[in-house]
Amino acid sequence: MIRVSKINKAALLFFILFFVTGVFTFRDYGISFDESLQRILVGEVNCSVIKTGDSSVLLQEFEKYYGPAYEIILFAAEEIFHVTDIRNVFLMRHFISFLTFFTAVIFFYFLSLKIFKKNHIALLSCLFLVLSPRIFAEAFYNSKDLSMLCFTIIACYTMYVFVERQTILTAFVHAAICGFTIDIRITGILLPFITIYFLFFQKTKKFIPILCFIIYLAFFTVLFWPFLWKNPLHNFIEAFSQMSRFPWDGMVLYLGKYTLASKLPWHYLFVWIGISTPILYLLLFIAGLFFVFKKTLSNFFSTVNLHPVLMLAILPLAAILVLGSVVYDSWRHVFFIYPFILLIAVYGLLEIQNRLVIKTQKNILKILIASSLGWILFFMIYNHPFNNVYFNLLAGKNVKQNFEMDYWGLSYKKGLEYILEKDTSSTIKVYDSNGLSSLNRNILTQIDRKRIFYTDDIKEADYFLNNARWHLQEYTIGRLFYKIEVDNEQILEIRKLK
Repeated sequence: MIRVSKINKAALLFFILFFVTGVFTFRDYGISFDESLQRILVGEVNCSVIKTGDSSVLLQEFEKYYGPAYEIILFAAEEIFHVTDIRNVFLMRHFISFLTFFTAVIFFYFLSLKIFKKNHIALLSCLFLVLSPRIFAEAFYNSKDLSMLCFTIIACYTMYVFVERQTILTAFVHAAICGFTIDIRITGILLPFITIYFLFFQKTKKFIPILCFIIYLAFFTVLFWPFLWKNPLHNFIEAFSQMSRFPWDGMVLYLGKYTLASKLPWHYLFVWIGISTPILYLLLFIAGLFFVFKKTLSNFFSTVNLHPVLMLAILPLAAILVLGSVVYDSWRHVFFIYPFILLIAVYGLLEIQNRLVIKTQKNILKILIASSLGWILFFMIYNHPFNNVYFNLLAGKNVKQNFEMDYWGLSYKKGLEYILEKDTSSTIKVYDSNGLSSLNRNILTQIDRKRIFYTDDIKEADYFLNNARWHLQEYTIGRLFYKIEVDNEQILEIRKLK
């Protein structure tokens, strides 16, 4: 389905550099709050069901409603490769997550090539995706939202292949990928409906492959999700109902106020997309939307090939608004729409380029694109590994006072390493503001883990760590020992107490 020979030399060089970058940087990232929970409550519990057939523990947990497909792979890898040390467990998870993203970017290249028919445009699409600070960082540790992004890309590519060829083999492959994607996050249910919509506009419709696709889809959706093994239809509907209105009522910092996640305004996702996506991509996306809608209104069938991309970029947002789904922690729950936002942006760029007749104008456009990408690359290198707190100019000043920064506590890893480097004590007692730093102790070496101890009594602690989650004001206790800043916004402070 993918021919490596179609990758030109420039793209091949890009993928080699991208892979080498991942190999040398995957150890730099901390452990997110959700990662530990997903590993145990989703990965381990579901793997236990697969091994023993006993689903009693799974059925008692709310996490049974989470799609477990990707977590099963990550946890199974621990047993397959006999990884037992907790540091190596998380390093392996991060490396596998990067490999998944790397593979998805290759599929993104071929998806773009299928849509735009030009190698250099396909390469530009991949550059846009990789040079997206938040997405690049999350690709190493976010096993929920980034795995969904990756497999949605792959599913979209197999959709185009299936619709184009309509064979039993392509039906099988597309159904397997769709089923796996649904079993990562249930919103993947959009994929088969978009596939049927896309098929509707094809001149040739082969009944047997389409029927096989539907049958295979049902099979794979159940196969990758142990919760569905007993009473598949009822449990799937129950999971959809629960996850479409996820009952999380934590506090979220938004526009300078702490608000219940269930009470966030309708514009929450749109504002977050606007402030955390590079402005170049936003402007091109707006242009792309304008041109594709204009062209669709004048000649509907001329843009059918772009409809799946358009639907994947827009429908999930519309569904969240209609269903009143709970979202929080920026817009990570819909990260999977981002590749399709970029494809529309690339379309916008091509339409703009086609309307420029003077060579000087085209050169100016190229300079603007190159300089913007260069600035993003500089930001990513300079702020590595904290690209997860990237904001553009639209976020304004005093970002920390208005929006969540390092909400998952990833900067705690670097903070703990700094303490260990500067303090030679055999025992170091640590207290933090929200309990998130203790997770990052697990990614330290065995020797360093033995030196770090956590205490519930701040009076006993040698150091106090704070990543500003649920607490905006800087502390005044002790003296400032170390801080981490991104664009002059502090994301971590360490205060020495003794």
